[in-house]
Amino acid sequence: MRRLLSFCLFLLVLTGVPDARAQQIDRVEIVEWGIFKDERTSVEAAPLAVTGTTNLVANVRLQQATTTIPALVEMKFGFQYRVVGSPSGTPVRLKCVVRLPNPGVTNPYKGKTFSSSEFHTNAVIGAIAYVGYGFDYDWEVVPGPWTLELWHEGRKLAEKTFIVTRLVSSAE
Repeated sequence: MRRLLSFCLFLLVLTGVPDARAQQIDRVEIVEWGIFKDERTSVEAAPLAVTGTTNLVANVRLQQATTTIPALVEMKFGFQYRVVGSPSGTPVRLKCVVRLPNPGVTNPYKGKTFSSSEFHTNAVIGAIAYVGYGFDYDWEVVPGPWTLELWHEGRKLAEKTFIVTRLVSSAE
């Protein structure tokens, strides 16, 4: 019986049972922030997001370093960041919480007003990643402070606040 137990424990080690100590996330460093351009590669369901989905993107490029964001459909803003921890190269799943300005954003299709929007994003320890928000619909464009937060296992790792503002023409 003792040999069988030892053999089973040996097999568990060989099969790669996750070790809670294997991944260490120390912090997130925000590298750059502002208005971005990107290319949508796919869409994932995100039940706690304002629209019910989140876009997966590639070819992310900073267009303007700023925290003031024009309130326009198709405007995309956010930040690039690096997860600091070990071992380098390890994938990690983070939760993004977007705190929305008062009185929130009302999705007319769901008939619900959101004070925050949540979705998950993937990153790799040591690599640059991007998280952001893009206005796809007129009803999403609400002026005021929008704060993007990154969380891992109940711990807030980073946050950045952007001020979405209506454009004022020079004639006014």
